[in-house]
Formats: sequence, C-alpha cells, structure tokens
Amino acid sequence: MILTLKDFDRLVDGQMEFKNNNWQQQSDRFDNPPNYNHHFIYWFENMASFVLASKYLDQQNFEYEFNYDLKYDQPILTTDYAGSWIIEAEVTNLDYRY
Repeated sequence: MILTLKDFDRLVDGQMEFKNNNWQQQSDRFDNPPNYNHHFIYWFENMASFVLASKYLDQQNFEYEFNYDLKYDQPILTTDYAGSWIIEAEVTNLDYRY
C-alpha cells in the first residue's frame, strides 16, 4: 500500500512543534519519556490511524517514536517529519521556525 502526504494529513488529529517547547515540564502526561529532540508531535484519534501514518513515515524514511498522551487518551508520535502544515507555511513565506 502506498500512502500519500494527503493520506497522512487525513490521519492526523492534531500536530505542533515539539522541540524546545518545554514539553519536559509535562513528562508525566506520556506513557514513556518521549524523544525531546524530535521537532514535531502528532496526535491520532486511534491506533489504526497511527499505524497507517507510521507506514507513511516508513515509506518516506523518517524516524519516529510512538508514545501515548495520557491527558488526551490518544496515541502520538514524535518525529522530525514536517507535515503539510509546515510545508504550506514555507511556500507562503510565513515566518515559521524549526
């Protein structure tokens, strides 16, 4: 199965910058200590969405780390993959740092 960027976007429930955003102060909200060096965090509604999204990242040769957000009761992953929300910001010359 070949997944596209659009497929990945449809699987994601939420995303934001992760690195250098003081997530260490909320470390108890995760099942396991996350990789705080990853630039981005993505939330998924369910495990099926996570599994499909992780397959997309595998196809794109991006490393990621699975975890679970206990506050929102959702699977998450951290990665350096910049999704389309970052790509669109760069294309439209928005001032976005990462």
